[in-house]
Amino acid sequence: MDPDQPIAAAADAVMKRDERHGLSRADFIAIAATGVAFFMIVLDTSIVNLALPRIRDTFHVDLPTLQWLVDGYALVFASLLLSAGALGDRYDAKRIFIIGLIIFSVASAACGFAPAIWSLQCARVLQGVGAALLLPNSLAALNHTIRDGDRRTAAVSAWASAGALGIALGPILGGVLVQFLDWRAIFLVNLPVGLIGLWLAPRYIASEPRQSHRTFDLPGQILAIATLAAMTYWLIDAGRTHALSSFSIALGIGCLLLGAAFFSVESRQPSPMLPIDLLFRPGLGQVALVGLLHNVGVYGLIFVLSLSFQQLRGMTPLAAGLLFVPMTLTLAIGTRVGARLLHRVGPFKPLIWGHGIAALGAASLAIIGLGHNLVAIVLPLCAIGGGAGITTPSMSLAVLDAAERERSGLASGILNSARQTGGVIGVALLGALLGDPASTAGARWAAAAATVAFIFACSLTVSIARHHKTFAHLPR
Repeated sequence: MDPDQPIAAAADAVMKRDERHGLSRADFIAIAATGVAFFMIVLDTSIVNLALPRIRDTFHVDLPTLQWLVDGYALVFASLLLSAGALGDRYDAKRIFIIGLIIFSVASAACGFAPAIWSLQCARVLQGVGAALLLPNSLAALNHTIRDGDRRTAAVSAWASAGALGIALGPILGGVLVQFLDWRAIFLVNLPVGLIGLWLAPRYIASEPRQSHRTFDLPGQILAIATLAAMTYWLIDAGRTHALSSFSIALGIGCLLLGAAFFSVESRQPSPMLPIDLLFRPGLGQVALVGLLHNVGVYGLIFVLSLSFQQLRGMTPLAAGLLFVPMTLTLAIGTRVGARLLHRVGPFKPLIWGHGIAALGAASLAIIGLGHNLVAIVLPLCAIGGGAGITTPSMSLAVLDAAERERSGLASGILNSARQTGGVIGVALLGALLGDPASTAGARWAAAAATVAFIFACSLTVSIARHHKTFAHLPR
C-alpha cells in the first residue's frame, strides 16, 4: 500500500471544496505540513494553563514557579522570533523549519516525562526555541512552495485557520487530557502531530536559495533575552514580595540598563535583529506597542482565569476548559468580523472598537468577580474574546502598511515579538495580582489591570489614527 494514500485521499476530499483556488494535491499537503506546526504552537500556548493546578500538586510548587513555567517558554519564543526569521533567510526556511519541528517535538517529550519541576522548566524553554524557529519559517516555507498569487492567498488563509483550530481545541482538549489522563498528556499529544509534520515536510516543502548576506545578530540576541528575562524576574519577584525591596529596585534599574544597551547595540549593528529605523517608522512601532498591551490583557487573563476557575470555583479541568469555549468561539467569529471591517473602514477603527469591547468585558469581570453564576461570567468572556478577535487582522495589516514590501517579514516579526513580550508581562503582572494562594480580590485586581491595558491600547490607537491618516483607509 502506498504510504501517502491516506494523505492523498484527505487532500483530494479538501480539493473538491477549493477547486476555485486551483490548489493541487501537493499544495494541500504542503499546507498540512506547515499548518500542523502552527497548530502545535497555538495549542501549546492555550493548553498548558489548564494543567497548572495539577502540575502544582505534583511537584508542590508555588505560584511564581508556575509563572516561570509559562513565561520561560514565552520569553524565549518572543526573544528569538526575529532572529529565527533571519536564520531561515540565510540557511533556507525549509531546513530551519524542520530543525524547529525536531526541537519542539523532543522538548514536548521531555516535558511529558519530566521527573522534577526544574527539568520541566528547562524543557519548556527548549520548546520556546523550537516554537520560535517554527512560526516564521513555516509561513516562509509555505510562501516559497506555493508562489502563484491566488493559490498563495488561499494557502496562507488555510495556514492561519490551523492556528484558529488550535485556539478553539486548546481548552477542550486540555480539559479532557488533564481530567481523564494526566497533565503529562498535554505535552505528549504534540508527538504524533510533530511526526506528521516531519514526515510531510521533507517531501512536499520546497527549498529556497540561501541569502548569504543575512547575518545573525548575536550581541543583540543575547541582550534581548537578558532584558526580557530580567524584566520577567523583576515582575514576578515584586509580586511575590509585595514590596519594593532594595533588590527589586536594583533589578528594575538593571532592566532599564539592559534595555538601553540593547537599543544602543542595535542602532550600531550593520544587520540588526531589530532595525531601529523600522521600529520608529510612523504607525509601526506604535501598533507593535498596541499588540503588546493587547496580549498583556488577553494572555494575563487566560493565565489568571485558568487558575481561578479551578482554585476559587472548585471546577474540574474539563469544566474549566469548557468555560473558555465561548471566549475562543467569539474570538474566531471576531476575527472574521474584523477582516470584513478592515476592508470597509481601514485598520484603525476595528482596533479601537475591538479593544473598547474587550475593556468592557474585563471591567465587568473586575466588578462582578468570579463568584456569580456562570452566565454572568460567560458574557464578559465573550466580550473579551470577540473584541480581541476584531483587532487581530487590523494589527497585522497596519504594521505591514507601515513598512516596505521587502521588509514585511521584519515588520511582522516585530509585531509578533511585541505580542509575545506582552504575554510574558501579562502572566507575570496579572499572576502577581492574583496572589498566592489565589484570592477573589486578587482576581478582581487582575481583571482591572487587564482593563487598563485594553484602555491604553484603545487610546494609543486613537492617537495613531489622528497622526497617521495616510493609514486610515484601505482601497475598497
